[in-house]
Amino acid sequence: MRNIVFRSGSLRMGGLERVLIEVLQNLNLEKYRVSLIIEDDSGSENIFLDQVPKDIEVYFVKPEEMIAETHYHRERKKSLYHKIMYNYYMYKEHRYVVTKTMDIMSEIERKYGEIDVFVDYDWGARRYAEKLKAKKKVIWIHNSMVKMLGKESKIKRFGENLKKYDTVVAICDEMKEELKKTYPFIADKVIRIYNPFNFDRIERLSEDRSGLTEDELKMLEDDYIVAVSRLDTVQKDYATLIRGFKRAKEKGIKEKLYIVGDGPNRAEIENLIRENELEKEVRLLGRKTNPYIWMRNSLFFVHSSHYEGLPTVLIEAMITGRMVVSSDCPTGPYEILKGGECGILFEVESIDELSESLESLLKNRESIKEFEATIKERILEFRSDIVIKEYEKVLDDKME
Repeated sequence: MRNIVFRSGSLRMGGLERVLIEVLQNLNLEKYRVSLIIEDDSGSENIFLDQVPKDIEVYFVKPEEMIAETHYHRERKKSLYHKIMYNYYMYKEHRYVVTKTMDIMSEIERKYGEIDVFVDYDWGARRYAEKLKAKKKVIWIHNSMVKMLGKESKIKRFGENLKKYDTVVAICDEMKEELKKTYPFIADKVIRIYNPFNFDRIERLSEDRSGLTEDELKMLEDDYIVAVSRLDTVQKDYATLIRGFKRAKEKGIKEKLYIVGDGPNRAEIENLIRENELEKEVRLLGRKTNPYIWMRNSLFFVHSSHYEGLPTVLIEAMITGRMVVSSDCPTGPYEILKGGECGILFEVESIDELSESLESLLKNRESIKEFEATIKERILEFRSDIVIKEYEKVLDDKME
């Protein structure tokens, strides 16, 4: 039985975390002994903890109290004192994380023997990966690093960290090519594996109304389009979404926009909605453990981002049968929608293109059905049973 360690940042609500759980639930645990190291113990926010298979041991690195202390100073960084204290706590946290992770790895090795594969699932161990003992080290990349890191110095430093791994996994072909072009010295290490999706679970939940209030059941009867994402204006381009929707309203569309999710920039997004006088037309529904019921009952799904990896929500929306309108951001949407064959792509930050797409679809709903007809065949590549075979190839391959 191969001894495998997965490491990731959190078990909070998020696309990456949901994919990690899907992987762990579908691995053959008679073939692999799997341990899971999670950096942040988020207490009641460990939404996915109960979904980790019982045969997998979970180790948390940072206690809740340490996370809260750092967060306290981060929120007050405008003050010089808190800025100094934040930097101090970040340094202290990093040293603690490295030492604690090494201790956990040693404990796993004592229990089960040498670690065959260490999987750095959110690339959070990149700065200290060389200190961790494993026969093989694999890093998963879930975003366009060029867009995410921005500065040339950060991009270069990330490449130096990638040298510490034996295999680099990108989650779409576009991202794979970006990594190979940006870091030619690791080109022979880079492979592509899509994220896996449990179609049966998503389809079942998309019909499940049991957790909804009476008001929410009434809202499902509205004609609406839906967006689902973290309320984060750095990556997710809510300004374009809201202004594009406003412009489409001015051209006569009657439908509403529902936004499912929560995050650090909720207040900023609420201000955007007020500034555009859309309080009755745009509804922030907050975080939902079952977003699929909102996808299924929408007219279509809309997504605006500056950059992505392989945006999970686009595929999830398609599994529920809904077509997608998305920014053509790096990386993922173009590949998922096959260049516009299976949905509509608009230029990043283009309010005009987004508003025109919304108006065209909502005033000609037959075109929505035409796109929906292309979805079923496209999404087959993302089925869990197919993707997990690719994961197992990585876990089974031994280093020379």
